[in-house]
Amino acid sequence: MACPVLARARPSAAVFLLALAFLSSEASWARNQTTQCSPSNVADVPASVQKEFQELRKQVEAGPFYKELVRRFGRPQRCQLDADGEKIALSYAFRNNAHLDARTDPSIEYSEQRTQFSGLNGERALALLKKGEEDSFGRDGCGIDWKRSEDESRDERDGSRAAVFRGNSCNCQARIIYRRNAVVALVLSSSC
Repeated sequence: MACPVLARARPSAAVFLLALAFLSSEASWARNQTTQCSPSNVADVPASVQKEFQELRKQVEAGPFYKELVRRFGRPQRCQLDADGEKIALSYAFRNNAHLDARTDPSIEYSEQRTQFSGLNGERALALLKKGEEDSFGRDGCGIDWKRSEDESRDERDGSRAAVFRGNSCNCQARIIYRRNAVVALVLSSSC
């Protein structure tokens, strides 16, 4: 006959083990969702560019565009690094044809992040761009006037257009690109 104290302890031990397994799997899932993508060609990049690449990757993966894509589509399926002199381009591919491309050229102080995916409305697109400005330029941003945009036609055949918001510093600008009335891409760029 089983000891009554042990018989009573077993269910709570089982509950404890189940809870521990659940928490462990949740932590593992969260880690996998934010795992950095490591391009296969990092070793091909000159040592002089390695530091800039690591800084760009860290900035992009901590930024609002990347976080939004990971939240919606999970971690990137592929990433690619291209370097030409000081110019660095880092591209991430997610499920459902979602992309994030980041480029820098320190020689002209140029930076750009472009994300492309469906399912955004104009309000959410604007909020992400505002977060991107703050993330890239600090709390005061680069002076983008979010209340005024210029409409720029892109391709009349498919109804593409862009709402362009301009800043007063470093030729900073943000773009919401539409195809017909659907948001299809966001771009944040600057060149000092």
